[in-house]
Amino acid sequence: MGDLILDPYMEDAIMDHPCLAELLADQTSLPMFHPFSGGGTPQMVDTDTFLRAIGALPPLAPPPAAPLAPAPPPDSPRTPHTYGSFLPIYGDLPPLSVAVVQETLPLPEGGDHPVPPKKTIDVAPLLPEHADQPVVTNNSATTRPQLCAPYDDDIEATLRAMETNPAERPSPYFLETAQGGRMTALVRASMIAFMDEFSRFHELADGTLQRAAYFLDRYLSVTPESDDVLQLRLVGATAVFLAAKYEDQYTLRKIDASMVAARCGYTSETRHKMVSCMETEILAALDYNLSGPTAYTFVQHFTRYYGDGKEEKLLKEAAHRFTDGSLLTYGFHRYLPSVVAASAIFLARLHVLGHEPWSRDLAELTGYEAIDLMGCVCDMYSQIACPRFALFQEYFFQDP
Repeated sequence: MGDLILDPYMEDAIMDHPCLAELLADQTSLPMFHPFSGGGTPQMVDTDTFLRAIGALPPLAPPPAAPLAPAPPPDSPRTPHTYGSFLPIYGDLPPLSVAVVQETLPLPEGGDHPVPPKKTIDVAPLLPEHADQPVVTNNSATTRPQLCAPYDDDIEATLRAMETNPAERPSPYFLETAQGGRMTALVRASMIAFMDEFSRFHELADGTLQRAAYFLDRYLSVTPESDDVLQLRLVGATAVFLAAKYEDQYTLRKIDASMVAARCGYTSETRHKMVSCMETEILAALDYNLSGPTAYTFVQHFTRYYGDGKEEKLLKEAAHRFTDGSLLTYGFHRYLPSVVAASAIFLARLHVLGHEPWSRDLAELTGYEAIDLMGCVCDMYSQIACPRFALFQEYFFQDP
């Protein structure tokens, strides 16, 4: 600390005080408590600060003020006249004279807290005009209503492309070629009947039988199979197991591999491994392509606009019964699944309504005229044991 220069008269007054005289003589700092420390931690205060604090020395001159920031140019985005005087400039608060004062909210009846009014937001309608009117897309001339307008035509095109893909279709004559005559149409029909019983017993998901038969025909198209009854049951039950897991993710809560093997007649403790090995074999034969559409898929697709009415439910149920019945007959796999589904709807309308089996809307929805379905409809009708309706040729030639 440098030497202090005092006024002569002030020096005499200070030196008369014993404590100050001792302080100036030692040139040391006095220990004092900080005024806000609560008396806890001593802090050192130098002599110059102490003397100025008691008024013995004149106070120091204030430091020079910092220069003000230059005003923004007229075209600056922060210029006040650009946005109005209510915007803060360089982080300052807005002037109090233009502060927004919230109006007092009224108290509701029987309440003690004000409730702010609800704000309403105008939302544009998702669809133009009326939502219940048919939607016409740019890439389709159809005027029928669409459940999912942006994707409806894409889904339709994808299903039609997948059903015509040769890699995902069974061989037209797999019993004569791949099986070499070792399996007959009657043996295949007995396998389908066993698969139907198996899926019904365990109450598996809808569409499981159709997909299981689709897996079975594709598997038999590339894999020669023996005539052993247990082996054929294992193939059929495993196909159902795979199809059920494809259709419903909660299938394993109903059945497992051990139950599948036991249903086939196997009783060993390692029977579940036989099902796992057969699953691997079937998946390899299918080249892991499991998503091909079936007749069940197209019945659901063609009836997706049906409501919950009793008549519409009966039509859909009858169509599914006709498609399931066609699985027992070897040869229906040569028809496209969409043709089988449309033919089943044709017969279902005759079964339930008794008239008008086809219409312009159905032709537009399915892509088939009645004449296009004539062969499949006649084959399917011939499989019905006791039909409750008659099938006339004029149904296929009259204008819908």
